[in-house]
Amino acid sequence: MDSIHRHIESNVDRSLDTLFTLVRQPSVSAQRLGFDRAPQLVADIFVQHGFEVQILEAPNNGLPSVYGYASADPGSFRRAQEQSGIDDPNAEPPTLMLYVHYDVQPTDPIELWETDPFEPTRKDDRLYGRGMSDDKGNIAARLAVINAFREEWGGLPCNVKIFAEGEEESGSPNLPGLINNYADILTADACIWEGGGRNAQNHPLIYLGLKGVLAVELSVELLKTDAHSSYATILPSAAWTLVNALNSMKDPTDDRILIEGFYDDVRASTPAEDEALANLPDDSDEWRQTFGNEAFVSGLGSEDLPRKHLFMPAANVAGLDSGYQGEGMKTVLPAKASAKMDFRLVPDMRPDDIFDKIRRHLDRHGFENVDLNLISGVHPFRTDMSSKWAQMAIETSEETYGKPAVIYPTMAGSGPMYDFGGTLGIPITSAGIDHPTHKIHAPNENITIDDFILGAKNIANLMQRFAAEW
Repeated sequence: MDSIHRHIESNVDRSLDTLFTLVRQPSVSAQRLGFDRAPQLVADIFVQHGFEVQILEAPNNGLPSVYGYASADPGSFRRAQEQSGIDDPNAEPPTLMLYVHYDVQPTDPIELWETDPFEPTRKDDRLYGRGMSDDKGNIAARLAVINAFREEWGGLPCNVKIFAEGEEESGSPNLPGLINNYADILTADACIWEGGGRNAQNHPLIYLGLKGVLAVELSVELLKTDAHSSYATILPSAAWTLVNALNSMKDPTDDRILIEGFYDDVRASTPAEDEALANLPDDSDEWRQTFGNEAFVSGLGSEDLPRKHLFMPAANVAGLDSGYQGEGMKTVLPAKASAKMDFRLVPDMRPDDIFDKIRRHLDRHGFENVDLNLISGVHPFRTDMSSKWAQMAIETSEETYGKPAVIYPTMAGSGPMYDFGGTLGIPITSAGIDHPTHKIHAPNENITIDDFILGAKNIANLMQRFAAEW
């Protein structure tokens, strides 16, 4: 693999030119900004890297995804086998899926950016711009690997499919329908997910799953117009009704969610997952410093935090709206009140089932007048830690980075892993260029060139081993 690694290093400026081209093109899915040009730009770049390309239209007037396919070269496949000491003339090249997304987060608050978010800027070893890390940097790193194999080995050691989603940063609302429409071309033997990289201690970080999420809106309208607050003696309050409905969902003493049947389908952790959990770094001091909290929910200590954070579901009030919040006093009894909530889900919970349980809970506790509307739902997914693909990714990352891997059986955040892992039955692991200093989703998003090169080398090593040993 030495020639592949040298190619990645010596051609890094060329790879960064591709990255800068991607970053210069806005593609903010939440605002549908830049999508008159972004899908075709991504498609053109994939074609330049040897892929046969299709722009896949999403249902419901959603934003399109871009799909590319490149077949394995027989000579490169045999060379990959030789690297692993394998001689099997009857073996066929396996197929690897690279999931990425080309949409990015909004740039707000724009006043906190020190550079133009859509004009890539280099300051020493750091490169700044929206999407520089999440996820356009990961796209460019994968393409750097594709170039290296083509130009050093004469072709790819395995079949490669690349899927660049256009709505990941908006919750992937149309991805299930898109996959249903194009399932025949999106199957693969294994998948490298969008991110991954190193943690703050520069150990390789691998995650094998993501939580699901159910986003809902609760709304109450009890009067046809706002009233003077003196009528609070006799008129019903939308605000109090909503607050009481929210309070009914969670025990304030132990943070347990009180929706009947909420925990019924929570999957128990495996011994391997328990071991991985025990080996995770203690992030409690970092969280205290970042968020300014003195204590955690229900008095959780450092030993209990990882299990609660990663393996348990959550119910969060994301926003509340009712009445007057301006300067000074306004004595008003609001006619309406609303709240947005998100529920983080773990295997084997289902968004539709939890939505039904919330509705039944509200009705059972006298809140039939609280409307419940679905915003979006994403299923949780977790790859088996003992699977061949997980172990291959873990061992390869440790070889690449020269340090033990930090393994997250799942992350606390959410994403559309289930649509590939659950629906299509593809094992998934992460590998990428990420690092905690990259300010993903925040102003001044950035990467370092070292992280870009290391991430690309790790993906190249994993691709070679996958081709030879799968």
